Amino acid sequence: MKRLRVGLVGAGLVGQAEHAFYLWEERARFDFVGLADASAAVREALGARYGIQHLHADLPSLIQAAKLDALVIAAPDPFHPDLAATALDAGLHVLCEKPLSLTLSGCDRIKAARDKAGRVLQVAYMKRHDPAYKKALDLLPKMIDDVKLISVECNDPDQDPFVAHLPMTLPTDIPAALKDQFKAANTAQLAESATRTPSEAGARALSGGFLSSLVHDVGVVHGMLLHMGHDLPPQASHGVFFDGGRGVQLAADLPGGGRISMTHLNLPGVPDYTERITIYCTDRIVELTFPSPYLRHFPTKLTLRKDAGDKGLETHEFRVSYEEAFREQLRAFHAAACGEGPVKTPLEQARRDVEFLISAYRKAES
Repeated sequence: MKRLRVGLVGAGLVGQAEHAFYLWEERARFDFVGLADASAAVREALGARYGIQHLHADLPSLIQAAKLDALVIAAPDPFHPDLAATALDAGLHVLCEKPLSLTLSGCDRIKAARDKAGRVLQVAYMKRHDPAYKKALDLLPKMIDDVKLISVECNDPDQDPFVAHLPMTLPTDIPAALKDQFKAANTAQLAESATRTPSEAGARALSGGFLSSLVHDVGVVHGMLLHMGHDLPPQASHGVFFDGGRGVQLAADLPGGGRISMTHLNLPGVPDYTERITIYCTDRIVELTFPSPYLRHFPTKLTLRKDAGDKGLETHEFRVSYEEAFREQLRAFHAAACGEGPVKTPLEQARRDVEFLISAYRKAES
């Protein structure tokens, strides 16, 4: 098995809680040699924890020093286009966190860099690598006409209850200039996607609710639709945000006459996380209940409900595997980068997701 020299850019929440740990654990596939992060405290802590050889404050310095084959991008969303383009231009394979970009122009910039470089660009939809999700695909009907409703409901208290037990290092020493750069890029990109500078509630809804939260569920539903031979609709038919942008909802029509309905609520006052995706079909109900993404080896619950005739309701619960979706995602990335498998979550699908989510926000604003 070819071992790829890999670096990580951005070691904040998901970078520390998931990517760094699994890059270090997957030693047969990856040599975790580099980290770029603006926080010296984070670089020092992770460098010591994982024995990382090359520690740098920015990506160009890391690329120049470390002779990487691949890069995982877990930096803040507004920086994704610049970082992905820089890595692809340097000839690296890239695994980029979602959303791929806060704008469609950012997605297109990454696509142009990928096409020119001829390298792999995989988007980090880890739920699409969840063993329960992959089993759920087998339980779906073959015809989209049999799907009456796809319902998503998520209540999310933020990450604190689910990472408190992990060795997290807070980036308390980020340079003020970089904070200003982030704020300017975030404001400009949200204004581009909203077609005007959004209100505080609108910005929270567009960035936090739609593009950074519901993007997980849109990616799952998109994969299910593709499995049944249909793409995600390019436009939502309905969108709304409420509670100052902490809650968002969208809806869309399905090709067979069915409906998609999604709700995400940020509820920090209750330390409970529930993410449920239910597919109501002519003759079955398929349901996935995901745990917080930061809990390791906590399997997703998969339930199938069917009519059992004279016996009433027949219910099956599947516990497919205790394997981690983040680890499976990295294994798929390695296979694609080595030419041993397809890119299972490609840029084109991620762009469609961004387009769909932006359309839902615009519906909400209008």
